[in-house]
Amino acid sequence: MRTRTNERGFALIYMTIMLATLLLFSGLAIDSGRAYVVKAQLTKAVDGAALGAARALNSGDPRREAVQIFKANFPDGFYGVSTAADPTSSPSFFSSSVDATTGVNTVKVTASVVMPTTFMKLGNFNDVTVTSTGEATRRMVDLSLVIDQSSSIGWQWPIVVQAVQTFIDSFDGAHDRMSLITFGNTATVRDPMPAARGFDKTALKSHLPAGPSGSTNMVEGIYRGWDELRSVPAGTQSGLRIIVLFTDGASNGVPANWDGSAVAKSLRTYDFPKNFPDPDNQTWNNPVLGGLFNTNTGTQNPAPSLTVDITNVTDYKTKTILANPGVWPALPTLPDNSWHTQHRSPGIPTAFPMQTGALKVNGVAQSSLTRRGLIINPATTKPYASIWNVNNAARNVLEIIANEARNDNGDYKIRIYTIGMGELVRYNLGTMPEKPEDILKRISNDKTSPDYNPDQLTGMYFFAPTAADVGPAFQGIQNQILRLSK
Repeated sequence: MRTRTNERGFALIYMTIMLATLLLFSGLAIDSGRAYVVKAQLTKAVDGAALGAARALNSGDPRREAVQIFKANFPDGFYGVSTAADPTSSPSFFSSSVDATTGVNTVKVTASVVMPTTFMKLGNFNDVTVTSTGEATRRMVDLSLVIDQSSSIGWQWPIVVQAVQTFIDSFDGAHDRMSLITFGNTATVRDPMPAARGFDKTALKSHLPAGPSGSTNMVEGIYRGWDELRSVPAGTQSGLRIIVLFTDGASNGVPANWDGSAVAKSLRTYDFPKNFPDPDNQTWNNPVLGGLFNTNTGTQNPAPSLTVDITNVTDYKTKTILANPGVWPALPTLPDNSWHTQHRSPGIPTAFPMQTGALKVNGVAQSSLTRRGLIINPATTKPYASIWNVNNAARNVLEIIANEARNDNGDYKIRIYTIGMGELVRYNLGTMPEKPEDILKRISNDKTSPDYNPDQLTGMYFFAPTAADVGPAFQGIQNQILRLSK
């Protein structure tokens, strides 16, 4: 009897130990499951916060964005936990650092929470600390902002300025770089591209001109935009190198060595033929050949002016060009190349041919007479310096420079975005004739262009029917850049 009693006692002890052990392991399993759920939600919260902060680097307060997203995804008291440190003030919650070589900004969000245990208390484990880190990267941007300030923009200029200023604000003033170039009769670098990271948003916004003036020397504008990107020292350029060009018309000026002086000057034409309704009266059946505009100062000297009536002309390439080429007597011949004396980046080309067979216009060589080929004076074997040749060259050289910019051999390739505002960009103009927006698609290497080059970076063209649509067009470009920066 004593033996059996002792056996019952041992059995009770063993059973008690086994039950306690089972409860402890059961508690461990239950609490581990709770910890897994907490960890999963915490990871989701910090990942979302890191991505949101990376997107908000441009807005200037990425930490606040991270806190808001974290709290939305991991509310206070989730599964009974408490935060180990308040993300609003904890220095370990948010960090952002830039690799100066690669131009990549890395955002890290780290959060810890304390989860009280249930059954694990039996093993003297009263709580568990759960920690998770989220990381997101954003490539920094070097951006040349090239803005048309020609007089044709007229009363819409203040609305355009507001849209440009909002676009400037959308970038990271501490780590991105931005230059501002405007063009009319010439091109002006109002804010050079900084060598170090960061740019002065307030300065750029305040340096936009008070009003529009001049013609559309887009050739010099895009050249100076490219030059500013190239001015950033090799090895420190950002992962995204971008030119953004805004215009309301077509390129109509050619910078060259027209008069043998030491400074490049631009000869330009009016847009032709007349289109309707043309409410701003910017197209002509009696276009003018005018200039010469110093590409540094914009001053006009000398001031050739020649008007040609094309009202009844149906074939510019034969009837008018050869019978009455519209040449100002002092400038009978088109130079072989454009000429650019205003630049600051080492090694940038300073001359480009007035036409090339290497680029195509709607699938046919640019140099073809059915496109924008130049009419040769048989007596001199040189192209006439005529309204039609100057107009063609202004478009040819623009596309040639854009192509060279996209082929730039810097740390990273260059991408171009363009905005065309108003109905003028959809009028058939020039000797083909052709729509300016087709040229803008070509220089941005938009996929919708018939001359899209898959071997170069793809840009995009945005059409803004009115000034009120310019802001959304800039926002569209910002969205594209943000997508690429991830």
